[in-house]
Amino acid sequence: MAGRRTIQKDPRNRDIRTRLRSWAHLLSESGSRPKFRLFVFACAAGLWLGLIVVRLWDLQIRQAPRLAEQAKVQHEDLIEIGARRGRIYDRFGEELARSTPVDSIGVFPTKIGDPDMAAELLSEVLREDVSTLREKLTRKRFQWVRRLAEPGESERLRELPLAGLHFEKESKRYYPKGSVAAHILGAVGIDHTGLAGLEQTFEDKLKGVPGQREVQVDALRQGYASRVIEEPVPGYDLELTIDQRIQITVERELARAIYETKAEAGTVVVMDPLNGDILGLANWPTFDPNDRTPTVDDLKRRKNYALSHMIEPGSTFKVVTVAASLEEKLTTPDEIIDCEHGRIYLGSRRIRDHRPFGLLTVADVLASSSNVGTIKLGLRLTPERLYGYARRFGIGQATGLPLPGEAEGLLRKWEDWHPHAIGSVSIGQEVGVSAVQMARAVSVIANGGLLVKPRVVQALVGPDGVREERESAAPERVLGAETAATMRALMERVARGGTARLAQTPGYRVAGKTGTAQKIDPETRRYSTEDYVASFVGFAPVNSPSILVVVVLDSPVGKYYGGQVAAPVFPRIATEVLRFRDVPPELPLDNAPRPIIPDELLADFASDDDDEGWPESMRVRFARNSEEENPVTPAPSARTASMSPLIGARPPSPDEPTSPQLSEPVDWPDAAGRVPREGAWSDSNKPAHLRFVAASLPDFRGQTVASVISRSNALGLALQLRGNGKGWRQWPAPNTPIQRGDTVAVDFRVGARQ
Repeated sequence: MAGRRTIQKDPRNRDIRTRLRSWAHLLSESGSRPKFRLFVFACAAGLWLGLIVVRLWDLQIRQAPRLAEQAKVQHEDLIEIGARRGRIYDRFGEELARSTPVDSIGVFPTKIGDPDMAAELLSEVLREDVSTLREKLTRKRFQWVRRLAEPGESERLRELPLAGLHFEKESKRYYPKGSVAAHILGAVGIDHTGLAGLEQTFEDKLKGVPGQREVQVDALRQGYASRVIEEPVPGYDLELTIDQRIQITVERELARAIYETKAEAGTVVVMDPLNGDILGLANWPTFDPNDRTPTVDDLKRRKNYALSHMIEPGSTFKVVTVAASLEEKLTTPDEIIDCEHGRIYLGSRRIRDHRPFGLLTVADVLASSSNVGTIKLGLRLTPERLYGYARRFGIGQATGLPLPGEAEGLLRKWEDWHPHAIGSVSIGQEVGVSAVQMARAVSVIANGGLLVKPRVVQALVGPDGVREERESAAPERVLGAETAATMRALMERVARGGTARLAQTPGYRVAGKTGTAQKIDPETRRYSTEDYVASFVGFAPVNSPSILVVVVLDSPVGKYYGGQVAAPVFPRIATEVLRFRDVPPELPLDNAPRPIIPDELLADFASDDDDEGWPESMRVRFARNSEEENPVTPAPSARTASMSPLIGARPPSPDEPTSPQLSEPVDWPDAAGRVPREGAWSDSNKPAHLRFVAASLPDFRGQTVASVISRSNALGLALQLRGNGKGWRQWPAPNTPIQRGDTVAVDFRVGARQ
C-alpha cells in the first residue's frame, strides 16, 4: 500500500518475550507443588540464618575487644586512690610533716537556684570575694570553690541548704610546727607535689604509688557498685638529722639577731663536726609551708640562704691559710711575723690591717685577724699549695646535701690567678662559699683533720617498715691530728682574747673565728663601702667538739664587724644546744656581768683604701699628684710605744724626689696626751724649751721595718714609712745631725740591700 511504511520487528525482542512466558508458565505449574515451595523457603531461611551468624561472629569475635572497651567506658569508672604521702620526722621521731585527708569543695552551677544568695553564703564561710564566687556560680561547667578546705569550713558548708555542692576527699600536707625547718622541709603544691626542699628532692619516694578503684555506673552515671582492684602503696617516711629543739632555738636566736642588727638576711647552721650531721639550719627571711598561696615576697622568702647564697668568707678563711702553713711546716705558732705596721703592697695594690700591728706571733696574727700577717703566710705557701689546701678543705665544691639550689662556691684554679691574687685569697677574698661549706671546712679543724660530708637525712623507712640508713661518705684526711690540735688552741685564743671575745660561752671552752667581708655593689661592680657581711664560725667544747655553729648576717645596720654582731649569737645558741646534747659544763659558771669590750678590739676588717678607724695621729697623707709642691704630708704622729708609725699610703715611685720636703713641723702631745691646737705655739709668748742631743741619723738602708722603728724610738724620732721589705732610701741622708723630735722618712722595697 502506497505511503505506508512497513515496520520490521526485531527477532531479539521476540526471543525475550518467549523466555519470560516460559518462566511464568513454569512458576505457575511449580507453585502448585508443596515440595518446591518448601525448598525455596528453606533456601531463604538458610541465607537469612547465615547472615545472622556472620553478624554474630563479627560482633562477638572480631569486634569483641573494641565493644567490650566501649561498654567498660560507659558503665565503669576507674578512680585513682591516692597513696599516703610519707611523713617527715626529726632525729628523735618528732613529726615535722604529715598528710591528712580533707574535703575539696566544688559546685555544679546548673543546680544552683539562686546564684546571688549562694555566693553570699559561700563567701561567709570561705571568706572569698563575693563577686568571684558569683562569677563561678553563673558558669555552666563544674567549678572548684575551695581546694583542700579546712575541716571547719567543710563541716559548715555541709550544713548549708545549698543544692549542687560537691565534696571530694583529697590529701593535704600539714606542717605541725609551722615555719620550723621550712627551708629544709620545703613545701608541696595544690596537687600534692613537692615544690622545694626535701619535699622536692624525695618526691618519688614520698609520694608512694596510687591505687585504683573500679566503680559500676548506670545510664545516669550514678555509681551502684565498686571494688578495689589495686591497693595504694604509702610513700617512704624520712628521718632527718635535725633536732627539733635545736632548730627552734636556732630560728629564735637568728630572728633576735636580725631584729637587733636590722640585717637584710641571715643564716645559722649547727652541725656535728664529727660526722657532718646538720642539727639545725635556719634562714631569714622565712616562710610558712602551710600557706599554699604565696605572694611574690613569699617566693623570695623561700630562698635557702645557707646553701644558695654565696658569700666571701673574709677573715674566717684565714684559718685555712694558717692551718696550711702549719701543716707544711712553714711556720710555728710562736714565730714572730712583721706585720709592717698594718700595710703591705702587692704590686700596686695596698692591703691594710684594721689596726697598725707591728710584730705579732702567728697565734696573735690569727687572734687579731691581721691581713698583713696572714698574707705573708700565704706567700710562703705559693698559689699552687694554697689552692690545693683550699680544695681539700672543700672550698669551691658543693657539699652534696639533698636540697635543691645549692651553690658550688667559687675558687678559681691557681693557674688562672692574677699575679697578686694570693694576697686576696689568703684573707678570704676572691673566694665564694656558702654557710654550709664554711661549716664543713672548719669541721676539719674541730674533728682532728678530717673532711666530713654534711647530711640532713639519716634514714628512709619504707611502707613495710624496713629502714634504709643513709650512710655518709668516708671522711678524707686533710690535716694531721697534731696540726688540727694546734689550730683548735689558736682558735680558742681568738675567742678568749681576740676578735671573737663575745663568743665566750659560760661553762665551756670555745674556739672560733670572726669574719667581715665587703659586698659587691651591683651598680659599680666594686666592693661596697656601706654593705658588709658579718660572720662567725665556732665550736665547743674545744677538746671534744659536740657542735659547730656558723652565723652569717647580711648587711647589718650600724655595727658590722663579725665580732660585734655575729659572735654574740654563738653563746646564746651554744648554751642551749650543748644542754640538749647532754654535754656537761667543763668550767665553773661565772654569772658576773661581761665587761664592755672596745669595738676596736673586735674589728677584723679594713678596706684597702680607707684610713677610717686608725688614730688621727697615725695617718699618713700623700699628695694627689707628683706636681704638688709637697708630695708627702705627714700628719701629727705620737712617739708613744702604743702609737707606731705606719707604712705609706702608696708604693714608692722612681719618679719621686729622693728628699721629700716636709710641709709642716710635727706637734707632739703633752704629758696628758693633748696635742696643741693649730697656732697654739705662735700665740703663746712663752719660749719653747728644746732639748738637743748630740747624735747623727743612722743609715736605715737594708734594715727591716722593725729595726728602723726600734732605733728611731730610741732616738726620739718621728717616722714616716712607705712600702714594705727593707729600707732602700731615706731622708735626711745618713749621718745628718739630728735632734729629738725630728721626722725621718724611709722608703722600703722588697729585696733592698745596704
